[in-house]
Amino acid sequence: QFGEEADFNSKVYANTGKNLSTQNSNPKNRYEQPIYTFYRLVVPQGMDFMWLSARLSPVYKETIATLNHLTGADQKIQGKTLLVSTFSGIFVPQKPSCPWEFLLHKQYLTDGKITDSIEFNIDGKIYYFLERERFDNSTYLFFVDTNMITPLKQSVLTSEYGYRISPISGKWKFHSGIDLAASEGTDVFACKAGEVTYTGFNATYGNYIIITHYNGMKSIYAHLSRITAQRGQKINGGTLIGKVGTTGMSTGPHLHFELIKNGSSTDPEKLLNIR
Repeated sequence: QFGEEADFNSKVYANTGKNLSTQNSNPKNRYEQPIYTFYRLVVPQGMDFMWLSARLSPVYKETIATLNHLTGADQKIQGKTLLVSTFSGIFVPQKPSCPWEFLLHKQYLTDGKITDSIEFNIDGKIYYFLERERFDNSTYLFFVDTNMITPLKQSVLTSEYGYRISPISGKWKFHSGIDLAASEGTDVFACKAGEVTYTGFNATYGNYIIITHYNGMKSIYAHLSRITAQRGQKINGGTLIGKVGTTGMSTGPHLHFELIKNGSSTDPEKLLNIR
């Protein structure tokens, strides 16, 4: 149920049909109720996005974010007028304007369209609505943290995330991260703020580091020639944590880099726009 603090100062109606348009006035038939209902909401002082989305539950965070072109969860919204729906899903804009909207386009659009979507015209802007859809891990991480950085200042992407022929075993195998080739001894940086929760060695990763970040996210840096971070160390994004190497199961100097969200791996290439 919507929070008491929310000031819904105007109701927006949507007509049914293939192309749904919102109107700022009531329908001609006062007894006719729209299938999809929107409200304009003035965000109270002292309320950020996460607090607002909690108050608007069970409407998805993604719904509020995509409907209002929010650039990230840290965007200041106090005093702003937002559009809020009473139903959940993802609104993919016809014309993306921020990084995670481009990720949605890459994920859902085929030949400029999205099949099995409902088209809305809201205040002159076209959206493709996917009911009950949610952000994948990469898009969610990009939305909640706009301060992610690449762990190497210069590198070459030599192996992508996903299934591949393993250069070690020669077998078809899932690759849970990406490989970034660089000269041995190249500086490796933390991709964002967090705590170093593991430093050590194993036969596969060689010398490696695990950093635990907020919101259930972890990052892994493997095959290092040297580890400079200390276990338990609190670090910022961009902190030097080690050096590129070829320890463990490696065919040459590179960084194996992984991102994990709530126990599931996610594609760093999408999140960091590495090419």
